[in-house]
Amino acid sequence: MNYTEQQLTAAVVSEGLRPVLADLQSGAPASLVSLIERCLDKDPQNRPSFDDIVVELDFILEHEVGRGCMEKASGEAFISSNDVDAANFQSYQENISWFSQGKDFLKRVPTALSASTWLDSSDDHIYSPVLSWGSFASCGRRETMEDRHFLMPQLCDEKDIHIFAIFDGHRGSAAAEFSSGALPGLLQNLGSVCSPSDALFEAFIKTDVAFRTQLDSSRKRKGAVQKDWHPGCTAIAALIVRNELIVANAGDCRTILCRSGIPYPLSRDHVASCLEERERIIREGGLVKWQVDTWRVGDAALQVTRSIGDDDLKPAVTAEPEITSTTLSAEDEYIVMASDGLWDVVSEKDVVNIIRDTVKEAGMCSKRLATEAAERGSKDNITVIVIFLRPVSTAERIY
Repeated sequence: MNYTEQQLTAAVVSEGLRPVLADLQSGAPASLVSLIERCLDKDPQNRPSFDDIVVELDFILEHEVGRGCMEKASGEAFISSNDVDAANFQSYQENISWFSQGKDFLKRVPTALSASTWLDSSDDHIYSPVLSWGSFASCGRRETMEDRHFLMPQLCDEKDIHIFAIFDGHRGSAAAEFSSGALPGLLQNLGSVCSPSDALFEAFIKTDVAFRTQLDSSRKRKGAVQKDWHPGCTAIAALIVRNELIVANAGDCRTILCRSGIPYPLSRDHVASCLEERERIIREGGLVKWQVDTWRVGDAALQVTRSIGDDDLKPAVTAEPEITSTTLSAEDEYIVMASDGLWDVVSEKDVVNIIRDTVKEAGMCSKRLATEAAERGSKDNITVIVIFLRPVSTAERIY
């Protein structure tokens, strides 16, 4: 990721640069490692055909699934009778697909999936950015991954409408999973009756209500979820409608716009250490107190003051997002969205400097930023989305 595009091409073609593969000690199947090595062979004649690759992958999958079932059966033999109920409960709870619950929610409400009303035919001659996008997500130093995100260019098959979002879960990933499934459809459903900014605002509110309703319903089914489990997530979404960029934020994810090489923040963190947010929480009946190293909300000791879910802290911890709107122009280069796992250790200025020195491919830039955050000691999950707003190829062509 530290190469320019020309250097990277030269290293792959002339110097035999290849990705570092997992060793056998990592548990990777030897047959899979061997297959990848042959696919990367310098001589094209030695590389397997795609038909052969599919056959080998089918064999590897069948072998690994069989081995996994045997290991699982062997491991289960050592579970004591006292652990059976706890194991069954954990398995049942983990088997709930909150993402599917979010998508299925839309089947129970009237739908009018159209956002074309946002496009004014009289605006055909105004500036329209040319987008390319990519993302990277890592659990970082955490044992579990609670972030979720989605990239949805050309929403409703409209070439000038795009939506991107990140959900940073806490107290489990359920709220983030549900939101990533529900919010896109809710936004489309509101497109025919609301302006883009109003639709995005309402989509956050309706996603929050729908998730808490679904969670409450699950609590009433014996053994589905623990009654004292109150998952939540922060959320940030960027909606692009032709040359308008609307950002909705609830929590401490963040979005910046790079314009002529300078980063401009398009969101602000909603945390209890912010006096304005702290006073709002208190006005709405919430409890804020200093704990460990900062101001926190309620017995859950939550640092953020806005989120989806967290039903034990409602209504003080609201899901109402703050909305910003920006008119894009030819000076705008790219957007960076990320969870706080990046922003805790990488400044907005550093983000711009890192992208300046990285091959201009959105996925690679996203990975470079996440890797840099991990190297700087980020202790959280890290999710990054990079959206270029004009055609890009090489560093030399852009800078």
